[in-house]
Amino acid sequence: MCAHHAEERFVDHATLLTSPHVMRREMTSLADARHIGILIFDGHCLFTTGVISEVFQLANGLMRFSSGQPPYRVSLLSKLGGPVTSSSSIAVMTQRLDAYSVSDFHALYVASNDVRVTSGFDVQLARWLSGANAPSHASASRPASASAFEVEIGAHARPSVPVFWIGSGSMPAWALNQKAAQMALTQIASDHGEDMSLRIASSLPPSVGEVVKSRSETPSLNTTVDKIHESTRWMRENFGGDISVSDAAAVAAMSVRNYLRRFKSEFSVTPLEYLMQLRFEAICAMLVGTKLPVDKIARRCGMGNGDRLGRLFRKRYGVSPTVYRKHALSQ
Repeated sequence: MCAHHAEERFVDHATLLTSPHVMRREMTSLADARHIGILIFDGHCLFTTGVISEVFQLANGLMRFSSGQPPYRVSLLSKLGGPVTSSSSIAVMTQRLDAYSVSDFHALYVASNDVRVTSGFDVQLARWLSGANAPSHASASRPASASAFEVEIGAHARPSVPVFWIGSGSMPAWALNQKAAQMALTQIASDHGEDMSLRIASSLPPSVGEVVKSRSETPSLNTTVDKIHESTRWMRENFGGDISVSDAAAVAAMSVRNYLRRFKSEFSVTPLEYLMQLRFEAICAMLVGTKLPVDKIARRCGMGNGDRLGRLFRKRYGVSPTVYRKHALSQ
């Protein structure tokens, strides 16, 4: 199947999945189906999104519940809903993310190259994944002494459903499509066994399915991705301390060399660059959201002291932390 025809096929499928008529029918007749969410952003790879959807539709073609209903239904999601433009300039209709809670899904696939999204530092998405997006829940869980910054950026509970992160990093398109198929088949194998996932893999186009036909002989790709994301979660919870790349590699149960390579492939930045990004994101938020002195912010964010923070902050942003705070608060 050529890429152009394959993309057209997936576009037609995506349109079908999000048409109002089909949505109403799914909500009534497929109430027992496992709900798969695919969260996309502007610039996403349409073919990769289609690969995930295709895997679950192939499963639907091979299996039925005792009631005769297929086992899966798929929803395309975005943060705001409506049309989302792919990297090939084709707009796909989506449903608004906050129309659902994370518990409405059996599994969720997040397709984004934005390091803020894939690293978990997108506050809105992090809160939604943790189940803290409901206003009543958020207010009930907020400590009386906590600042708004601490509530938003603080550690969130782990998602109650599997979340698969599909950041392309430096991968070529064919490798990204294989990665997406691998992740979808990982969920199929968990639900229905390895044999079923291999049957589905054999129905995929050779360029996509070949790498996953040996799933029973090789470790799951998603296991490695999960380990990398577990290490980033640990970094988000501990970036204020004296942590190192070797510490993060230990959390991921990898050698430092393998961890550096895998991390760069997943996020397109090194672990140290990622850690510094976390720290500067937190510093900027604390400069604007709190009245803490610069020296105390530096210590809380793992930057040593105010003098060191000042030097690094000016190098990164061109102004001192104090000037940045004044300018931000004056807007």
